[in-house]
Amino acid sequence: MKVAIPRFEEEVAPCFEYSADIAIFTIRGRKVVAQIGFPLQSRDVFDRFRLLRDQQVKTLICGGVQDFFEDLLCANGIRVISWVSGNVDELLDLFIRGRLSPGRRSTHAGHALPAPDK
Repeated sequence: MKVAIPRFEEEVAPCFEYSADIAIFTIRGRKVVAQIGFPLQSRDVFDRFRLLRDQQVKTLICGGVQDFFEDLLCANGIRVISWVSGNVDELLDLFIRGRLSPGRRSTHAGHALPAPDK
């Protein structure tokens, strides 16, 4: 399975559409077996979609993302875990352990809030 995370240094980028770099991780049997970084020179949503599709990404973990883009990804079979923040390695570990859940949008200034406890 391939998982993509847009990065800003070692943290998840706050906005997918404006991130300059994305890491794509290959996971097999609860372990990361490969990682490739891609510089994102185009801010065109469809260029970013094509990259994810061409790399056969199944899950995108990201900070903020426009509804249109999230809908496009989901409609094409890519799971989106959005509105999260933190260190890329820690988020990836939570994902592998099945403990990463999306946050939710705030009504104040577009900041992400943690997902409510279930």
